[in-house]
Amino acid sequence: MYLLTGLLEQLETYLDKSQLALVEEAYIFARDAHEGQKRSSGDPYITHPVAVARILSEIHLDHQTIMAALMHDVIEDTEVSQEELAEKFGTSVAELVEGVSKLTKIKFSTRAEAQAENFRKMMMAMVRDIRVIMIKLADRLHNMRTLGSLNNEKRRRIANETLEIYSPIANRLGIYSIREEMQVLGFAALYPMRHRILQASVKKARGNRKEIITTIQDAIEQKLKKSKLGSEVIGREKNLFSIYRKMRDKQMTFFEVMDVYAFRIVTDKIDTCYRILGQMHMLYKPVHGRFKDYIAIPKANGYQSLHTTLKGPHGLHVEVQIRTEDMQRMAEIGVAAHWLYKSSGESNPAELKAREWMRSLIEFQENAADSIDFVENVKIDLFPDEVYVFSPDGEIISLPTGATAVDFAYFIHTDVGNACIATKIDRQLSPLSTPLVNGQTVEIITAPGARPNPAWLSFVITGKARANIRHYLKNLRIDEAIKLGRRLLDKALRGHELEAFSEEDIQRVIKITRHKTLDDLLVAIGLGSVAAMIVAHHLNPDISDYNEGDDSKPLAIKGTEGMLVTFAKCCRPIPGDPIAGFVSAGRGIVVHRDSCNNIAEYRDQEDKMIPMQWADDVLGDYPVNLRVDAKNERGVLAKITSTFANADANIINMQIEDHDGIHYRIHFLVSVHDRVHLARIIKKLRATPSVIKPTRVSD
Repeated sequence: MYLLTGLLEQLETYLDKSQLALVEEAYIFARDAHEGQKRSSGDPYITHPVAVARILSEIHLDHQTIMAALMHDVIEDTEVSQEELAEKFGTSVAELVEGVSKLTKIKFSTRAEAQAENFRKMMMAMVRDIRVIMIKLADRLHNMRTLGSLNNEKRRRIANETLEIYSPIANRLGIYSIREEMQVLGFAALYPMRHRILQASVKKARGNRKEIITTIQDAIEQKLKKSKLGSEVIGREKNLFSIYRKMRDKQMTFFEVMDVYAFRIVTDKIDTCYRILGQMHMLYKPVHGRFKDYIAIPKANGYQSLHTTLKGPHGLHVEVQIRTEDMQRMAEIGVAAHWLYKSSGESNPAELKAREWMRSLIEFQENAADSIDFVENVKIDLFPDEVYVFSPDGEIISLPTGATAVDFAYFIHTDVGNACIATKIDRQLSPLSTPLVNGQTVEIITAPGARPNPAWLSFVITGKARANIRHYLKNLRIDEAIKLGRRLLDKALRGHELEAFSEEDIQRVIKITRHKTLDDLLVAIGLGSVAAMIVAHHLNPDISDYNEGDDSKPLAIKGTEGMLVTFAKCCRPIPGDPIAGFVSAGRGIVVHRDSCNNIAEYRDQEDKMIPMQWADDVLGDYPVNLRVDAKNERGVLAKITSTFANADANIINMQIEDHDGIHYRIHFLVSVHDRVHLARIIKKLRATPSVIKPTRVSD
């Protein structure tokens, strides 16, 4: 019972006797359930849940969380069920335990998939009750403290997962005490040699720094004493992982990192924080651009403080953080302060920010294709650095560093992001891909009927934007696949329409092809996974392969079919060219010129090739490759580009090669309307002085 005694001593400081009795009951239940089980270190298993409960008691979590922490492994590792826990300890405790438990009963194809699904389940349980993640963080922290008994591979995997996922989550929830210990332990396990060398270097440097730290601290204290600003000054050291990351990411030497001296000033009121800031700027000159006001604009995790960097004695940089006692407590335990101060009835900033983040997690879950996609979106959203911009109404919006106007649009609302067509940054029209900078005012211009562009995925930063764009495009792709699949099937049915067949026939074919619905079958046809002719043959066995004299019309395309009809880059077909369609599994139809060598070997394969023609009302501009041989004379390039402009052709790309010193060979990628337009352009090029020969070429 010595384990329980130590825990109860900690809990007595803030729980009442009835709650302590329930905790003791949960301890006895967990101890008996884990009877005979050992940890990797050889210790009785119950030592682990007790250690987890003690970590949570240090940040004053409520008695239900402590009970769930004591029993967090009983569902996974013993015969105890969630129903049994609910009956004995109540639904809340049982749901907390179930939320923390891992998915051990489900089989997955890969380890990555299993880990992703476990993580997804944990995050969704957290959305229901944030205490789930608090228990999971404490569980992971104790596992990190006891990594020594594991083999190297397992130790490195757990450490990497902690640094990649759990430490950023602790940071997102504002629990810096847990985050920092996780970082140091993870660094030691992942890079033991680097950790040892850095630790020895810090220890050596610490001795040389004592005198300077004392001098600076005395100067700060004297200044505050004269100004009668009651406060506590604390010397602050960066943890080893923070030093290592700064050296790695900013390409700084150890001595450059250690040349920064950090202090924290804790006072009573917000007003005093700003007065102290003024005194610090009078004591030492502030470094330009290194002041941040996180009191007026809290971080995404609710963290508040004033940050400034000063030029101290001998030109050394002195970093100062100024905050109130409440902000100091918030910085240490973040969202956990909700339980410590819930009697006041007010929500703390960390809790409000956490709930805002959890709402975005629900959106990720709804829009994610699978668990791995969900984890990727959450990882993206765990950025530690932020940029602060203003909406046109003056509202402050916090986004990850590097976020763009599209990220901003999706932050405002999903519908705003989907309908976004342009942006004004500080009243100036700017590209949607422009990274936002602190203090800018961002206005989003929308249009009815606008839709997300797949190219946005190459520059958006936030998980919310990425998840919504992917979700929209996935649904759009499915809609287009259904339409294309129906057209291909109708064509394969030789004049018959799908509606002419009975529901029994259609259901029979759906079953034969192993699909759930007609839409699923049409999607598979549209994506090229199932041949339309095979499905047509199942519906009507009289339909045979195409014959030479077959008078069925080729499939007509307008150029506006969407993502599932693409144009081959090898031959770049344009309206007026004889064309053929190649069915590519997963991509839909790729349109080639009929003479293209790349489809020659597939011409006799009916499941791969589709006769096609351009529709009469074909629309749009199409890229085509032109090679222009010209004399090496002054102004020739200007003449050629002017010819393109006068012929209403847009140059997409251009490459120049010196052919033989006397002649240029210039490769153009230009957009044209059709073959007639191209012929007109070539005719004008031939008439251009210095041009020897313009030729249409394939890639």
